[in-house]
Amino acid sequence: MTVSSRRSAILSSVLSGACGLIIMHGGNAAQAAEIADAITALSQQTEIRERVSLKALGLTEPVVLGSSDARRDIYLPVPANIELSEPRLVVDGRYLRADGGQTTYTLAVDGTVVAAQSPTAPQGDVEISVDVEGAPRPSGFVRMGLAWSSATGRFLCDDARPIGNMLQISPDSHLEYSYDAGDVKTIADAWSALPQRVVLLVSSDELASESFDAAWRLGVTLERAGKTVDVAALPTIGSEFDVSGLEIPPALKRVPAFAALAGGGVITLSSDAEIGALILLDAPQLHAHIAVADQMLAGGLTTALKAVAEELERADAAAVDAIDTLVVRKNALAMASEPKSIEIATLTGRPVIAVAPDAARAASGLLDGFWRRTASTDHLVLDTAARPDTETDSIALASLNQAAGNLDVVARGDWTTSFNLGTSLPDGKVPASMDVYVAAAPGATATAPVASIFINDYLLGAKRLTADGKAEKISVDIPSYALLPRNTMQVRVQRQPASDECRETPQPFPAAVLPESRIFLKSAPKLGNFAEMTARLAGDASLFVPTSWRLDATRSLPTIIQLADTVGVSPSRATLSFEEGDAEIEPKTPYLAFDTPVKGARDTVKVSGDRVSIADAKGKTFYDVSGLERIAVVQAVSGSKEPGVSYQSVGTPPVFETPFQLAGGDIAVLGDDGVLAAVNSRGAPLYLNEDGSQRGDTPFTWERLLDPAFWIHNLSLLVAGVLAFAFFLLIFFARRAKKRQSADQG
Repeated sequence: MTVSSRRSAILSSVLSGACGLIIMHGGNAAQAAEIADAITALSQQTEIRERVSLKALGLTEPVVLGSSDARRDIYLPVPANIELSEPRLVVDGRYLRADGGQTTYTLAVDGTVVAAQSPTAPQGDVEISVDVEGAPRPSGFVRMGLAWSSATGRFLCDDARPIGNMLQISPDSHLEYSYDAGDVKTIADAWSALPQRVVLLVSSDELASESFDAAWRLGVTLERAGKTVDVAALPTIGSEFDVSGLEIPPALKRVPAFAALAGGGVITLSSDAEIGALILLDAPQLHAHIAVADQMLAGGLTTALKAVAEELERADAAAVDAIDTLVVRKNALAMASEPKSIEIATLTGRPVIAVAPDAARAASGLLDGFWRRTASTDHLVLDTAARPDTETDSIALASLNQAAGNLDVVARGDWTTSFNLGTSLPDGKVPASMDVYVAAAPGATATAPVASIFINDYLLGAKRLTADGKAEKISVDIPSYALLPRNTMQVRVQRQPASDECRETPQPFPAAVLPESRIFLKSAPKLGNFAEMTARLAGDASLFVPTSWRLDATRSLPTIIQLADTVGVSPSRATLSFEEGDAEIEPKTPYLAFDTPVKGARDTVKVSGDRVSIADAKGKTFYDVSGLERIAVVQAVSGSKEPGVSYQSVGTPPVFETPFQLAGGDIAVLGDDGVLAAVNSRGAPLYLNEDGSQRGDTPFTWERLLDPAFWIHNLSLLVAGVLAFAFFLLIFFARRAKKRQSADQG
């Protein structure tokens, strides 16, 4: 018997005998039969329908393919190893043919071309809708390949680089599919089936400390996996709930709890049975994907389901089996999880990853990617699941990006990976330099290809390749100003896309970024900005939250989750503390503090009501404004025993609609749309030494002479000094010898 079956059996015994059987007579029997049919139809619904769009994946602008040849692969996530039902790919967009010529675009699915067009009009719409193979995909992705070709030359060596011919793919292009909820049998399956927007279910707005602590850890883990997290609380009597668009079978409208929901719009819930009816009708707001399975959530679900079961049995006492299936077996989440457990439960028949509050810390380590595939069962008891601590001075690029580094390059090819200072690298380390090994095949011309290295769009180095198929090393330094809390690294290979004297059609030639490429690390310098704080918060860190935030969980948790993810706090290693009043805290580790003062911190940001005052490092105020609303100020704080990040809300706190990135400064003003303004209160020098001083102004101390790093960083100066000293010494002895020779002759 599976865990879900055991939970259903226990819940069934809890709900059994909720009300006595009522015998139906006359016309009531026909109505009861209709109600029984409606209940049976609801209990048999096991299909889950999902839609993933390019916009949901972060591609909010049109995908543009131009020039003479352009290709783009986009990976659309689907449940891994689960058969898809009626998957359909819909691609919308438009094309332009201002330069004329022969234009063609194709659509491929998993490498197979499924649609192609050669438009001849000056412009037009692209509307493609194709069925996709529903076979299980171990990778968990459907690969959508877009290609655009434009040939405008009519004679040999004509310039065939049109700028007016292009294909634009709309962000609303999407993949729709269904799958059977019963096919989700393991925790790993349930994780791979998560949509892009995930609902994290908690018991109420007023959470116990342990449940609140579990919720932020799970939320950050989901954000790190590229998901967008919505925090939802189980409705209570008196809650307002939008029932617009809720489909209610006509027969069930004769049941009071369902009839109360039939009016549409926003209503105020007046009974536990109405809450239970919302659950049974699979209201979209309650499409939970992961839940903090505490006793309060189990109690609330049990009460609501028991109440609606009583009303259904009054309406049709003969439908006991159908009611049991609908109310009990499809809502196993109504039983609290065992201590330290993570398991698959159900809510309205949908699989839910249920995490006990005391298992959330280990669950965040289990689900972060390293151990996830080991969750090959429907129930686990977690004591510890974390990455091993490593002491290393370098990290392979292959560990950051498991994708192959092969490129087929006609004119340009880009290989991209990303890394977080807080999660991808060892604690307290930042990149110092990088050795990138690139191999390229020879092309049709004598012009050698060029490989360029970028981090966050900063060009760090480039090299003209020999292009003989052998590995070639490109070494670059990584300056502090190029680093952000979340970084994007790019290796760009460019070729001359002309063939020998135009006698051949340009063809792609392979190039590769080799897995032996490495990033070399150093201890995070004391720069006092967000990049430094991110490197330090990745280890044993502290979160400080006002106690009042625990009483408004659905509003405060998204803020904590978003900012903790942005600054690199580890959900498996950090600790959460609730603070009362305005008493100053004394952190013993790097920290993230929300509306909490820190003792000894050099805080240049002052918030009072709707007024914000910001000063520079010398105390001179350069921003002082009142009347502000729905903003917050984030600051990288120094001066206390431990460095940290401070968050101060102004008026009603903002609600972050999308993920945001903190730049290299130390103060940022945040709004609903993310970062509104960012500054460096110390004057923003372009390049800093490891002690925080501006390059060229390093303070000299005798202790620095004993530091090997001083001699390594100043080796060139040391060599130059020795040579200069030897040169002057040679001149001195030469002159002395000349004088001695003159004296001897005299």
